[in-house]
Amino acid sequence: MSGFLAIQALLAFALLTANITQAQGASPGRQTSVDLLVHVTFENERAAGNSIRVELVNETGVPVGETFTNSEGQVVFHLSGPGTYTVRASGIPIDGTATERVRIDDMDKGRTVYLRAKPKVEGEVTSTKSKSPPVTSAAELRIPADAQKAFHKGMDAWERKDIEKAAQYFQKAVDIYPAYDTAYNNLGVMYYQTNQVDKAREAFEKSVSLNDKNADADRNLARILLHDSNYTRAQELLKKSLVVEPLNPVTLMLLCVSQIETGDFDGAITTAHKAHQLPHEGYPLVHYVAGRAFEQEGKVPEAYAEYQTYLQESPNGAEAPQVRTALARLTASNGANSQ
Repeated sequence: MSGFLAIQALLAFALLTANITQAQGASPGRQTSVDLLVHVTFENERAAGNSIRVELVNETGVPVGETFTNSEGQVVFHLSGPGTYTVRASGIPIDGTATERVRIDDMDKGRTVYLRAKPKVEGEVTSTKSKSPPVTSAAELRIPADAQKAFHKGMDAWERKDIEKAAQYFQKAVDIYPAYDTAYNNLGVMYYQTNQVDKAREAFEKSVSLNDKNADADRNLARILLHDSNYTRAQELLKKSLVVEPLNPVTLMLLCVSQIETGDFDGAITTAHKAHQLPHEGYPLVHYVAGRAFEQEGKVPEAYAEYQTYLQESPNGAEAPQVRTALARLTASNGANSQ
């Protein structure tokens, strides 16, 4: 099987390390896509950490998005138009549910929301240590203040879409503190977004070597390995990422791709079904992968159903032409077999 699935998956989905991506192009005078960046924080604006569930609900109460925070307590939602939304955060580190309302206007290109949460602790919080949010590695407890300052300046530059300046700040952060795995990870994303793939790979490798529980770095490096057709190691990294973030639909989608490319059709089907059980708007590729896997196993009705589901979710998706071709092929084959 060719590697087009892996390459298409890599190019179709932006790196999610800090969950900031470029908005889709808009026609003059009209904004067609808005990136809503959500920071979940504890008191003193400290990041609440990863694996926190964040939901986005529209003004009629209908959920329009759900995902999980990265190690910086951040997520991003891609909105197609204006409206009033409610952001809700919940999870193990949070006491109850934190909520915030936000209004997206016609001309907004991006909005940032700080969602203040109360940490879940046993008894009264009486020490600075017990108030601290989760960290991605023990080494980060020793990050110098000037390295943290450079890192946050990098995040601010990234929010402004100033990729070059963000890369400079992330580089400064790792120069000050060479064990800063999160900064290396974000630096890799900056390199990737400026088509410096070799430098991106090097930065991700460094991040992974510094912290074996950085789910973002594992996933980002796996994307590049998929592009390199190194499916075996990509699977290892993606499975490791899922240990930290077991409900991440992007990781599951990429794992599907790596599994079908190595001929693990049963594994691809199982992973695709896991992804389908989660909110996975924007990731219809899992149904295409499952359809291909079922087709390889000769399970025509199951393959047909997956392809149909893909078109229901994304009739104009990147893989839609291949899906329609596959459906026509299955229909013709079924007709020939019935004669």
